[in-house]
Parts: sequence; C-alpha cells; structure tokens
Amino acid sequence: MTEAVAVAQPDAEHPYDPADPTPAEPPRTEVNDSSGPVHTGTGDQLNDIRYYLDRPRKPRTRDITQDRLRQLWTSFVPPAGFQRAARVLAEPEGLVILSGAVGTGRSTAGLMLLYADIAPDTVVRFVAPDLEKSAIQVERRIFEGADVRENDRLVLDLSEVDGESFGELQDYLQALQPALREQRAKLVAIMPHLHGERLKVDLLSFMVEIRRPDSFEVLQRRLAAEGLPATDLSAYRESFASSSMDGLVRVVYQVREAWLERPGSAVDALLSEILNSAEKREQKVATVVQTAEGARLRALLIAAALLHGLSTHTVFRAQERLLELLRVEGEEGDHALEVAGVEEALASLGLELSVTPEPGQRLLFADQEVPTEVLRHFWDDMPWLRVRLTDWVEELVGTGTGSLDRFDMATLARRFGAQCRRTRDTDLALRLVEAWSGDRYQSQRSAAYTLLEELLDDDGTASAARQKLYSWTRDTHLPDGRVAMVVAACVNILADRYLDQAVVRLSWLAEHAEYGVRFAARDGLGELAQEPDRRLEVIDLVLERWRFNPANFAAVAAPAGLPMFLGTEALERLVAGWQRAFLETDPMRRDPLFRRWLSAHAEALDEERVSDAQGVQQVLAMICAHDHELLDGLFNTMLDWLEVRSDDPHRLQTAQTIEQLVRRGRRAGTSLSEAAS
Repeated sequence: MTEAVAVAQPDAEHPYDPADPTPAEPPRTEVNDSSGPVHTGTGDQLNDIRYYLDRPRKPRTRDITQDRLRQLWTSFVPPAGFQRAARVLAEPEGLVILSGAVGTGRSTAGLMLLYADIAPDTVVRFVAPDLEKSAIQVERRIFEGADVRENDRLVLDLSEVDGESFGELQDYLQALQPALREQRAKLVAIMPHLHGERLKVDLLSFMVEIRRPDSFEVLQRRLAAEGLPATDLSAYRESFASSSMDGLVRVVYQVREAWLERPGSAVDALLSEILNSAEKREQKVATVVQTAEGARLRALLIAAALLHGLSTHTVFRAQERLLELLRVEGEEGDHALEVAGVEEALASLGLELSVTPEPGQRLLFADQEVPTEVLRHFWDDMPWLRVRLTDWVEELVGTGTGSLDRFDMATLARRFGAQCRRTRDTDLALRLVEAWSGDRYQSQRSAAYTLLEELLDDDGTASAARQKLYSWTRDTHLPDGRVAMVVAACVNILADRYLDQAVVRLSWLAEHAEYGVRFAARDGLGELAQEPDRRLEVIDLVLERWRFNPANFAAVAAPAGLPMFLGTEALERLVAGWQRAFLETDPMRRDPLFRRWLSAHAEALDEERVSDAQGVQQVLAMICAHDHELLDGLFNTMLDWLEVRSDDPHRLQTAQTIEQLVRRGRRAGTSLSEAAS
C-alpha cells in the first residue's frame, strides 16, 4: 500500500481548456480495470491524516489589545489589595487568584496586573473556560497546558462558576501550573467570591482579596479619560459611595452624551442634572410602588410597566390575568375593562401616563426610563413574586393575549429577560425559552429566540444558555421549531464568540435520527463555513470531532470553497479529509458527495469563473488519485448526473473533464503499481 498523494497533471494527449466553447465529446460508458481500489477500510492510507485529526484544539480565547489595555489604564484606580496581588503574580509560579465582591472591578484589576508587565506588542488573552459538564464528556478541555505560550499573559474568569463546578475547576488551575512555570507565563484567575472558603489548601497562597476602589476617584479618572474636564466634584462623593463600577461607568457615558449634545456645558452641572434626574425618578417610582393600595392597582402598575407602548386593552387584560394567577380576590363590584375607564385608572398611578388617540390607543410613559424602574422595584423588593411573574409572562406570550403581534411578543421577552439577566435568574428565563420554542406559532418562537439571544449575549447568563442549547442537541424528540432556533442561535449568535461550541452543537444535531433535523444541522454547519475568514477553522473543528462524520465534513468543506487553499499548507489535510469522507461512506451512498464536486465545477463554468473551475478539478484529482474505486464511482455518478440535463453545455464540459481526470488517474495508478512490483 502506498501513502503517497499525487497531483494529476494535464494530459498531453488530450489537453482540455474549460474556457474552450467547443462542444465536448460525450463520455463513453466504460471504465477499464476492475482490480478494485488501492485499498479499502481503515488501513495505512488513513494514518497520514491522524496527525491533523489529533492536533491540539485551538483554545477559545479573546485577545485584549494594547490599545484597549492602555485605554483602561488611563482611568484605572488600583483597589485595595492590588499591590499584594502584583507581588504574588511576580513569583515564578505565575499565578494569582483574585477574590472580591461583585462590582469591585475584578476583571479590570486582572487586566491591569498583566498590563504593567508586558512588552509593547503583547496582548492579554482572555480565557472563558467551557463549564458545561456534559460537553466536557465528549470534548477535550478548551484550554490546556499545551495551549500556554511562552511569556503568555492570561486572564481566566471563573466569577460565574457555580458551587458544583468549582471543585473541578480548581483541579484545572493546578493542572495549568507546570505549563505556566515552564513557559514563564502569567495567569490571573478571577474567583467566585461566594466560594472563597472552599478553595483548596494548595491554592490558598495564591489568593488575594481585593476591595472596591474609591468610587469618587474612579469617577474623576473616567471623566478625564473621556476628555471631560470637571472643576469640583467633591459634592458627589456620597452619591457614588455604593455604586458598582458598571453603574458608575454608565453615568460617565451619560455625561459624555449630554456634553456632545451641548458642547461647552459645565461637566459638573451635567453630572448634577443626570444624578438629580435619576434620583427623582427612583424616588417617584418608589413612592408610587409603596403607596399603591390594593393588589389591583399594583397589578396595573406591573402590567403597565411591562406592556408600555401596547394597547390599553392588552394592559388591562394582562392586569386581570395577573390578579388571577396571584389568586387575589377582586374588589367589590365589577372590574371594568372598557376603554372608558382607562385614563382615570392610569392617572391614579401618578407616573405621567398617556393614551394615544383612536384607533391605536396605546399606553405611553412620558419618561421611558420609568417602566424599567417600576419593574426593578417589584422584582427586587418582592423576590417571592418572580416565579409567579414568570408564569404570567409565559402565558401572555403563549396565548398572545388577543392582540399581541410578533414584534410585541419579542419586546415583552426582551423586557422581562432584562430583569432575569440583571439578577442572574437564568432558570426562569430559560423556562420561558423552553416553553415558547416548542410552540407551533412562529410569533412565540420568535419571542423565545429573542430571549435566548439576550441570555447568550450576557457573560453572566451565557453559560447556562449554552448548556441548554447543548442539551437540546441530544434530545431525540426535538420539536421542529426548536431545531430551527438551535441552528440559528449557533450560526448567528454562538459562533461569533464560541465557534468551537457552535460546531460541537451542530455536529451532535447532525447525528439526529430524523432526516429533517440532520439536514438543518448540516445546513447550519455549511453556513458557518461560508465566511472565508473562518472557513478553515470550521473545517478543522469538524475534523477534530471525536466521531468523524462524512456528511458533516462535506457540508463545511464545500468543493466550491476549496480552490482558495491551493498552494497552502492546509490543502493536504483538506484532501485527506475528503479521502476519508469518501472511504468511510458506503460505496452505494457516495453519489451525493461526488455530485457536490460535479455541480461546483459546472457552476463555476456557468458563471465564467474559469480559474475556480480549474481549481475544483485540481483538488478533485488529488483526492481521487490512484484509488480506482473512487475513480469508478466518480465516473459512474458523472454519467447519471449528465443524463439529467445532457443538453447543458457546462455539464457536458464538466463531464469531459471528469473523463480525462479518470483516465489520467488510472494510468498514474497503473504506473505506480508496476513500479512497486
């Protein structure tokens, strides 16, 4: 057996130019020499691609550039404990574990610890580990010791790890330590503050607790970094004493936007205006929520806040249903839902609500920030209501409440999801995603997708959302609507930040028992590989899967996209991958794979992309070279494919190309066999 892969060369006796419009002679229905393939099964020929299949996975990291680090440094205020953390990190072990309460700026502190110790052309790599246990069972660890590079600078964010996963991830940190020492690398791990007492003894010497920096000093540095000079801000020291770093940054951005609208305004005056406005709003909403008497008025407050901008009929129907779900007895007398009583009831809330004229009659707040503030008050002050409110929202979207359209449902999902994201009530949000995604109506599935998108876009809720996607791909009874949503989420959302996870989920889905599910998943894999910048990475990920699937590989390594790799190091593993796809497919089922190549060649000719057609021909010749079984299969498939539209000149030209390719391949194979004997 030979492991050589030869490139078929042009036939001197039968030269062929794809650009030549001369009608081609129809191929003859004969293939000589029935000695069979060079070999069959999983013999030596497959060994030459194991190197590519077993290569270390490309770790999932996000580069933090020098520009971004420099920007953070200009407004950074070292928190208490920062200098001690820097001393621990300077030790040969190259590891420090940061602990601290939420809102203390742990992530920024971690980046700044590394920024002070790197060369000008170095980037800090941000590592978000795969925390999904079931995915770990079938995937290698996303980031391993072998992935640590010389003088690497790494941040590993474990701040959202739950208690059950914390022990396993401590073992992960210890496993990385030898590589950190050997490569003289530095790693800052951000630990979940709540689990600090459960840190293993061997890691205690690396832990440093940091406390929030002085908010007032951070405010000054942030404003200066934005080019916003402030004269005296001492009066606002108490205003930011308990603010989170994120909340403080939002205020700075609001000041910047206000200053751009009114250039030349005093920064301290703009800050005062924004703080006073926010404080007045919070106080007003708090007063209304606290003084609203009776369950009926409070239910109206919640419904108006969630459904603002929608019809008043919808608001009052939702209010009534909320009262029913909360099992609260109504007031004496009938509760009027007619429009005539709407404005009076809304006016009693005292939040500057108005109703648009007929025919829409939609509910509007004068201050668009008020509805969110109302929901926040109920959500935070009455946490025992959260499950019931989730039941209510699930029903509102599930039934459509009579007048909700697709856009309205998606809007409700986004608004309610914002509360779940803010307090990390991911389970409640995912319950809604699960309920709506299995619905037979597109509008409900659209709401589910909107909410899922919100969860995947937030670092605090993304892990659980990714795990839900993974569990669905293993569901043998996955509803059709949910299949489409999983594929869309992997292609449009997950792939941007976690390409490897998107490929894994679609690969599992592509092995589903239902043909329609497999087809949708492979179509999604193909979409992932359509972008030239990530085509090769997607192909490599499919090759690295623990269970190679020829159909999945064919979906991502589409023949039309392979000529771009001619002359590159990647071509060898692409050719090997296609050889494996053909050889691991039953000979009676290879037709669809061969037809991909025939169609790609004919389409290139039809679109006058002569060089692409030649590239497809060249790669196909490399794949089938010396294998008589593949050459026979290719030729026979071509005959059937041509017969469907034998009057198509481009198909006819492709057919002649294939006939010449088969002849050259057979002659080359015979010559090698004779030389070997």
